[in-house]
Amino acid sequence: MATVERPALIEVQRGQIMISTTLTPGQLERYTQVDAYDPDRGTDPENGYQRRASGARIAQAAEFYGEGQVKRAGRVFEDRRGLMPNPIIANVRPDEDEDEVLTVDGSGFPPGVLITFYNQADQARIQAAVDTGGNATANAVLLLGDEAVAWLVDGQHRGGAIKLLKAQSRIDEDFPVPLKLMLGFERLDEAKQFFYINSQAKNVPTDLTAELLQRMARQDEGEAAYLSERKNKGSLLKGAAVYNAMAAAESPWLKRIRRPNEPLSKDKSIAVSQFINSLVPLQSAPMPRDLSPEEWGRIIDAFWEAIARLLPMPFDPTEQPGDWVLFKATGVNTMHRVLADCLPIMIQRGARLADPDQYEKLLADLPALVGNGIDPATGEERQIDGAEFWRSGSVASQYTGRYGTDRLVGMIRGLIAKAQSEVEV
Repeated sequence: MATVERPALIEVQRGQIMISTTLTPGQLERYTQVDAYDPDRGTDPENGYQRRASGARIAQAAEFYGEGQVKRAGRVFEDRRGLMPNPIIANVRPDEDEDEVLTVDGSGFPPGVLITFYNQADQARIQAAVDTGGNATANAVLLLGDEAVAWLVDGQHRGGAIKLLKAQSRIDEDFPVPLKLMLGFERLDEAKQFFYINSQAKNVPTDLTAELLQRMARQDEGEAAYLSERKNKGSLLKGAAVYNAMAAAESPWLKRIRRPNEPLSKDKSIAVSQFINSLVPLQSAPMPRDLSPEEWGRIIDAFWEAIARLLPMPFDPTEQPGDWVLFKATGVNTMHRVLADCLPIMIQRGARLADPDQYEKLLADLPALVGNGIDPATGEERQIDGAEFWRSGSVASQYTGRYGTDRLVGMIRGLIAKAQSEVEV
């Protein structure tokens, strides 16, 4: 096949040549490969290092970058026509028999790779950086021949998506796929780069993700449908909408919620993502109609007002929310699951769902919730109830994780069952 010419930016970092360029989907398929780890070869030094690609992730990426349609579960979805600003990273390994020092005139280059510069001054400057371990950049033309093999270091799912889209004619053949090429790294050094890229990268914090998704959905109805139906973010978006409605209504709950990038403090007891996730059980509560985020906000505030009447100490302005499990993930998850249990009872009795009096009657025995804990004054074990049950380091602190929350919810359900007969509508 003919040699491929691509415009490129040559970058020398501490004497190491790298190349920023683009390839078409067909060229990407022709020149790139993945060095996947083979479990049967174990610690063989010639074994690969990449995890096997996920077909689901490739298909998901294809839907984002494509410009056609995809059928799933009997429905037709339009591709998102997304952009790819971040480059796929690959390495062209050196010739096993090549002992020459790499020079920009072609000596010592990996098989199938050459660079031509636009002028001698650029070539001399790049060569000087290579020789001295320095830094430099210059425009050039990258030449790729039949022998060139670019081993993917980062971006194999995006690369797989581009190949899938090409095979299904869902992407233009001239779509420029950004590529960063490293030159001359051995497999071990290539694997090191894979490790450093993947171990040091951090996901966007969950709290910030929730706010960003909600902002995107609020400003673009099409984006909202995409996030809900195809990215499985429907529950998160609904919860975020309720949170935003509570913020707009200046709910008293907001002062206890830690916003993204806010420092840890006992003045704030729960992260916004944890609060939003705690609302998921409410979405599956059997309701006669869909409620608006504003209506859910009023219900949640009424429910917590009832808890404040029954357990006033944690809500005292002189108390710090961070000192109470009641306001942390364990307590909030527990109480919102309890609220989901209360709603059918309220509906059956014809009560207003935003009436704190009704919740107060249903939860009348909440102060009687009791367990064994250590008395901070004496250091001896005793039964603790009321608000002290919910203080950090007290009884409720023992009920961590899903199992602990299940136990707390079960205990409170028992109290509700006892109080139901006393509720007046």
